[in-house]
Amino acid sequence: MLIKELKWKGLLIWPPQWTEESPRVIEDGLLKSVEMLPLTDLIKINASYAGTIITGLILSDEEYKGSLYCKLNENIGKPLKEVANIEVYC
Repeated sequence: MLIKELKWKGLLIWPPQWTEESPRVIEDGLLKSVEMLPLTDLIKINASYAGTIITGLILSDEEYKGSLYCKLNENIGKPLKEVANIEVYC
């Protein structure tokens, strides 16, 4: 399943919930870092957009959390619109 098609409790997980409003970050931003937040269903990502680092949160089920984290980590430096189309095996 593609990252942009993954769901958490019936809700799409992509795009991430960004800490700052920027409508272009999903199209033009670059994935900079990924971190699993312990004891939560959250994966934190940082993206670079227009010279600024923006933080986002992704909800994830235990079923695919590890696979999603690995795929995101393998694709650091890539555009977010490409990351959204990466296959994650659940």
